[in-house]
Amino acid sequence: MRMDEGLWVAGHQIHRLRDGWGPELLAAFTDDMLRVRHVPATEIYGPDADEEDAWVEYSLEGPGRIVSQRLSLLGYTKAATMAFLDDLLDESRMGWGIGSFLEEERQRQQAERTLLYTTTASDWITRVATGPDGLSAQTPGGFSWFLGLLDYTDPGFALQAALLAFPDAEVTLILDKDDPDLVGEDPERLTLCSDALVHMHDTSAAHAPVVVLTEGSSDVAVLEPALTLLYPHLTDVVRFMNYAGNAQGGAGALVTTVRAFCAAHIANPVIALFDNDTAATDALRPLLRDGELPSTIKVLRYPPIELAAHYPTLGPPTADAPAGRISAADVNGLAGSIELYLGRDILTGPDGTLRPVQWTSYMKGSRQYQGEVVDKREIQAAYRAKLAKAQSDPNAIEGQDWSGIRAILDMIVRAFD
Repeated sequence: MRMDEGLWVAGHQIHRLRDGWGPELLAAFTDDMLRVRHVPATEIYGPDADEEDAWVEYSLEGPGRIVSQRLSLLGYTKAATMAFLDDLLDESRMGWGIGSFLEEERQRQQAERTLLYTTTASDWITRVATGPDGLSAQTPGGFSWFLGLLDYTDPGFALQAALLAFPDAEVTLILDKDDPDLVGEDPERLTLCSDALVHMHDTSAAHAPVVVLTEGSSDVAVLEPALTLLYPHLTDVVRFMNYAGNAQGGAGALVTTVRAFCAAHIANPVIALFDNDTAATDALRPLLRDGELPSTIKVLRYPPIELAAHYPTLGPPTADAPAGRISAADVNGLAGSIELYLGRDILTGPDGTLRPVQWTSYMKGSRQYQGEVVDKREIQAAYRAKLAKAQSDPNAIEGQDWSGIRAILDMIVRAFD
């Protein structure tokens, strides 16, 4: 099917972009999504037309899930999109009058108004997700009618709304069509999306990249290259704090940084990412007791993972076990430093068993023990080798365990939804 200029999801035009497009929409795509297609005259005018091209078509095309993730990090979150849909339905209710003197038209307008008064944002998504039904765009309650409400709205929210209904769909933005005889080399097209993102960053702090703060440089050394490896389409909208200069690390230092960001009214969206251990629980108590944080700052902890729910731990020495005793325990919330998320393949020692967590201290404030996995240096070295292998051969990723790291990165992506 030949597509006209505009925004398309799953082969359905959702917005005609009569007023063009802004940087917010272009930044939802990446430069490598640019497509250039020479459209033959026979496709437009039939088999008897000349064999020359009718035009050169420029478009941006990408997977819906990638575009949706980028939109979310640019401010078009699920929560904001649901609010947009509710507002759209409210405006549509007010806009539909019963002013026609034709009885058939009056009945149609009455049906539209009645339907709009009983439709929520969730209803809209559910109905659109069922797909085409053969009804015309003028038939109230039909697929095309509901989808048609998105036209004349903010194209970024329109796109995210459509992707809530079709999360696995392909997205196409038809940019323009040029006369092939007039088209020359235009290097600006090659960086259209990245230039749009730079423009947004320069003009509005509200669209600045998400800044991720961690407890220290070792966390950044793990997560930053993992983001590039596993989610390369998000590297320009997520930034990890640079801990160069031997900045003080630990949960307490991160709490201090969060307080400083709050006092400075930092406009960037900020994620403060704490370990999933007792030290973080202890350090966070006064911060959380102080009251609500600004909406631009999210305090998160590494998520619980299945591997840590039944993990070998090394207890203190006893009379019958002078070297300590190995026993399984749920160490989520007690010993969840970044090393515990590097994968079973990394945590398994030379003897084929998981390197245990060693209990190090009892914290009275939290009334629980703090632990950390043993052989951290060996674990970190093994991770660097694993990362290097995946970087040189992406096919190796399937045979490696990235579940823990993915859980952290997925949490970052969803933080402001």
